[in-house]
Amino acid sequence: MAHVSRAPRGAGRDRRARRRRHARRRRGPADGAGRRARAGHDVVAPARPARRQAPGARRAPRPRRASRRAARCPDADAVRGLRGAQAAPDGRRRREARLTASRRASGRAAARALAHYLLRHRGRYAIGISCLVAATVIALAIPWTVKRAIEALETDAAHAPLGTFVATIVVLALANAATRLGSRFATIGAAQHVEADLRNDLYAALQRSPPAFFATRSTGDLMARASSDVSAVKSVAGFGGVTLVSTAVAFVGAITAMVAVDPWLTLWAMAPYPLMILLGRRFTHAIHERTDAVQEQLGALSARVQEYLAGMSVVRAYTMEREALGTFTAANGEFLARSLRLARLQAQFTPLMSLIGGIGILVVLWVGGAAVAEGRMSLGSLVAFNGYLAYLTWPTLALGWTLAVIRRGLTSMARIEEILAAAPRETDDMTAGAAGEGAGRVQWGRGEWGIEPSAHSTRPGPSPAVAAPPSIEFRNLSFTYPGRDPALTDVTFEVKPGEMVAVVGPTGGGKTTLGVLLARLWEPPPGTVFLGGRDVTTMPLAELRAVLGYVPQESFLFSRSIRDNVTLEREAVDLETARAAAAAAGIAAEIDAFPEGFDTVVGERGLTLSGGQRQRTALARAIAGDPPVLVLDDVFANVDLAKEEQILDNLAAVARGRTVLLMTHRLRAARVSDRIVVLDGGRVVEHGTHDELVAQDGLYARLWRIQQLEEEIARAS
Repeated sequence: MAHVSRAPRGAGRDRRARRRRHARRRRGPADGAGRRARAGHDVVAPARPARRQAPGARRAPRPRRASRRAARCPDADAVRGLRGAQAAPDGRRRREARLTASRRASGRAAARALAHYLLRHRGRYAIGISCLVAATVIALAIPWTVKRAIEALETDAAHAPLGTFVATIVVLALANAATRLGSRFATIGAAQHVEADLRNDLYAALQRSPPAFFATRSTGDLMARASSDVSAVKSVAGFGGVTLVSTAVAFVGAITAMVAVDPWLTLWAMAPYPLMILLGRRFTHAIHERTDAVQEQLGALSARVQEYLAGMSVVRAYTMEREALGTFTAANGEFLARSLRLARLQAQFTPLMSLIGGIGILVVLWVGGAAVAEGRMSLGSLVAFNGYLAYLTWPTLALGWTLAVIRRGLTSMARIEEILAAAPRETDDMTAGAAGEGAGRVQWGRGEWGIEPSAHSTRPGPSPAVAAPPSIEFRNLSFTYPGRDPALTDVTFEVKPGEMVAVVGPTGGGKTTLGVLLARLWEPPPGTVFLGGRDVTTMPLAELRAVLGYVPQESFLFSRSIRDNVTLEREAVDLETARAAAAAAGIAAEIDAFPEGFDTVVGERGLTLSGGQRQRTALARAIAGDPPVLVLDDVFANVDLAKEEQILDNLAAVARGRTVLLMTHRLRAARVSDRIVVLDGGRVVEHGTHDELVAQDGLYARLWRIQQLEEEIARAS
């Protein structure tokens, strides 16, 4: 029987696998790869088939997705990485370049602004610089005199006129002291005037600035600019500027004299100074950055102190002392850290400058001493040369301090210039407005306005003091505070001459905004607010505000006497007028009850008075000016019902012949007005008399019923 050999177990499977691989190689890429190839994507076939894995060997990890992308496009990741590596430094360089350009532009603007103030006192500075040049020439004559004396001693010691040389040196020293003293008097005096001018202009700019400006800046920061920044600018205009000019004159004069003695030795002496200039530029740039950071943190620290002092009662009432102290300590610690960083930089600057100057002296002694020993230079010339070089010692040492002071002053000047540039340049003169108020109220008559008192008013006719008060008109007025929802939308109504109109409505309806825009504390859109037929945006502020007696919702009193707060130093308002105005405001009896009467000092922001007393004092202030237009914003908010009725009775008499715009949420006060305008959500929703609005049974009627109920509950309790 024939023997049939059989193939080993598994050999068939191996043959089938080899046939499948061979077939795939003949067909080309697999289905997925083929689809990608047909879709237009590049497909890279393996150079050779993968070898079978040896038994027991670990399988290689599968390539990551990024690696597979790199296999398809080997340069993609390299290009992407190169772009990223280039983009980051390039972005930083661009930002740094923009920041540097901004700082340079700011520095140039600050230098121009400072030069403007310096030129105001050019006469004083001319005297100071002339005395400084004379002092430098005199000081440089002393080493020359010493040189002549040494040469005379070397020539004929027995007959040398030593007394003459000594007397000459003494006279030169006295003349040097006198001229330097004159220079200091002139320049320091000019710096004091620059400081005063800068404070005046800064305060005037703050007065001209609109409320939107103060909404983005803290009081503490503004106080820091008005105090420490102004003082830093004064340092530049005074001692810092004098030292810089003195250094420049000293270098020019001393180097000229040194060249006259020995040009070659002068080159050796000046060899270290280019390094000094390079270090000076680097250090002053860093000092500018750190000074800016210090001044910024000082403003933040001042703002924090001012805020906590103003709200000390709230801090104590809510036992926030620990939190407030912690916040202040953190801000103060940051200010200390920034100040120390600046101090360390300045402390490094001066010793480096001294070291470089000392190197120059050592070089002169080494080279000059050798020249004297070899007979190429006289001893007197070396002594004179060293005298000139020693004359440069103080300017060299002071150069670092001077540059730091100037850099800090220019930084402060840039901060001040930011305020000056932001303030609007008004067409009218603010000081003229103050003078107009002091001279008395502006008289309004038919000759100027062509207005007769309103026949619609139910109150008595105009008083003899006011012949024809102007009208008030809001025409399609829409207004939005920055970053907020619209406060007023398409508001239109008129207050006729001699009429009282009350504006009422829920809180946040836009009542206060009407008074603010009429007084131009915020600038209204042109052609929307009119006084006597004139667009208020075209009226000079001094003229506009001399007509208005405006009482804001938050009454502010100065830390002075009640008399001063009512009269505001207006010449036309004497004590009797102030007393009558206080009686009309319903506060005269309370003032008389004070120990000092009208001379009682009310403290900062009227702290010693209650809220109602502050509000009525502000009302008396407006009445005392006898204005033809009264704008009263919620003046009854802090008074009880009995006091409100008394003030309303007095106000009816005061308002005779005057145009009155009364914004209030107390409808009892609105009831006595000629007409009522109801605002809701910044829109006029109702208008008419009290009886008409109650009959309409709208928003006003609902508010009236609610307040009637509240008053009944208050009386019952």
